[in-house]
Amino acid sequence: MFNKNNMLGKLLFSMLLTTAANQVSAAPDPNFHIYLMFGQSNMEGAAPIENQDRVTNPRVRVMADLNCGNLGRTYGNWYVASPPLNRCYSGLGPGDYFGKTMADGMPSAVTIGLVPAAVSGTPIELYQKSAPIGRNNQNIPTQFNGGYAWLLDMAKKAQQAGVIKGIIFHQGESDTSDPNWKNQVKEIVTDLRRDLGIGDVPFLAGELLYADYGSCCHWHNAEVRKLPGLINNAHVVSAMGLPGMDVYHFTTASYRELGRRYAQIMLDKIDRNSVVSSISSSSARSSSSRSSISSSISVSSRASSNATTSSNATTSRSASSSSRAASTGKCVYTVTNDWGSGFTASIKITNTSATTINGWSVNWSYTNATRVTNLWNGVVTGSNPYTTAHMDWNKTIQPGQSVEFGFQGTKPNGAAAVPTVPGTVCN
Repeated sequence: MFNKNNMLGKLLFSMLLTTAANQVSAAPDPNFHIYLMFGQSNMEGAAPIENQDRVTNPRVRVMADLNCGNLGRTYGNWYVASPPLNRCYSGLGPGDYFGKTMADGMPSAVTIGLVPAAVSGTPIELYQKSAPIGRNNQNIPTQFNGGYAWLLDMAKKAQQAGVIKGIIFHQGESDTSDPNWKNQVKEIVTDLRRDLGIGDVPFLAGELLYADYGSCCHWHNAEVRKLPGLINNAHVVSAMGLPGMDVYHFTTASYRELGRRYAQIMLDKIDRNSVVSSISSSSARSSSSRSSISSSISVSSRASSNATTSSNATTSRSASSSSRAASTGKCVYTVTNDWGSGFTASIKITNTSATTINGWSVNWSYTNATRVTNLWNGVVTGSNPYTTAHMDWNKTIQPGQSVEFGFQGTKPNGAAAVPTVPGTVCN
């Protein structure tokens, strides 16, 4: 006999199971790491996009901030990241190489998600929660009364898929030397952290073009540098040595390096505990090759303290491996930027052995007046010669993988020196 109550019960039970299954499948992925990006034109991206910039990494994704028919993107959806990341017709910005470098610096099962909300020429008020200037006649989705509501909407959509790990920011040209700007930035960051429930995730603010390059707004860097004193877990990303293509904007090469600098600091500051325990950590690797002067230096595992290596390293030649079974590698010193009395460089360490390097250090020295003034992604000691050792997060180098640290410094006029490396360099 047909029992309507029984059939209704089965139908309701089936619906509950379907709902539960959907909820399980929709749970945020703890290994989908989300980064919010906002500001004005230097965050939006203003430089020409070159072929090398269009090389994508499937582990880096971007949320569409507008409906962009020319890019095949729909607002709020995820796509493999390819420039322009922001809006529909922008250029290359720091977010591109920030995303790539973050992916290279995290375990292979971690995906990076970028949420852009940058608007060229906008004052900081666009991003205040109270929307004091409204939409400011900007091309943002019509349902939002200002930039804050727009960014918050995308951030909440992103939280349905992953976990917000940090915020990167570049703005100030439209507010140069305004003493209240830093307080407005603090208000915005405080509101975002509270409304999204993300705690004190790292907040990285980039410097503006330096006076060396005829910048319109270099005076504002004094205000940018005050942010860490006002905002918990805030950090400044240096623009030293990064040329501009005009008085406002960086060059294509400068955006690449600026993005890497954002990532190098973020990799050092983020909470890595949310990476699922079943994933083995991989080391940081450079996301792109750099054509410049190189020399080779040696590296060995701290675990093999009884084994020694020796080297008379010169340009383009790596040191010999240890005669014992120590894990050894090759390090390449690369000048990444060179201007007047300053430079930036990096040292990339590749494990060329069949065993894991568990802790590393390298050293180098300069034969002229070149000196290192700032270093990231490593712990530096000494002053010509310099010794740099690993940090906790980049201590381990698996066979065939690499880590990289960077630094900036001063030098005499002329080409940046390529250092020689004395004798035994690792212990």
